[in-house]
Amino acid sequence: MKKSNVLKTVVAAVVTGTTTATVTNADQPQAVRRADDRPGYGALKLGMTLDEVRAAGLTQLSWGGDDAQVDAGCAADEQIAVSKKYGIERITLPIGANTPKGIGVGSTFADVKKAHPDAKEYRAGYSASIGSAHYAFLGIGSAEHYQDSDEVLVIKLSTNAVDCPMAAL
Repeated sequence: MKKSNVLKTVVAAVVTGTTTATVTNADQPQAVRRADDRPGYGALKLGMTLDEVRAAGLTQLSWGGDDAQVDAGCAADEQIAVSKKYGIERITLPIGANTPKGIGVGSTFADVKKAHPDAKEYRAGYSASIGSAHYAFLGIGSAEHYQDSDEVLVIKLSTNAVDCPMAAL
């Protein structure tokens, strides 16, 4: 028998045969949790509650702690400011960290303006909006106007809506 005839015979046998099968529906998978796309640095995200930050092991702050500034529903240290109303309102980026646009401590204000053309001079540096949040790129505190060659010394990421504006600044 030719090879093509064997194949036709096998296919015909399969097609004409009767098969009984029981189909069961598998358990539906749990809903996939959406990735946390809130602005932040690493595991710290703007809007996280103090309980979430503590559960993740990212802070020792507490609402009644002696180690932080706790005032009117705000808890803060040098790394974060948290309000009872909005959660994390401010994250200070560590030295060595860069924003998604490549700005870090040591970048110049010219670099900031190139990466964020909408950046505005504000208080001790420049502020650049990123939707519901903004970066504060800070220089030396005594300058009244920053030159393009001046360097960024501190970067803070903050929500636009804040309840603790002066917490551990």
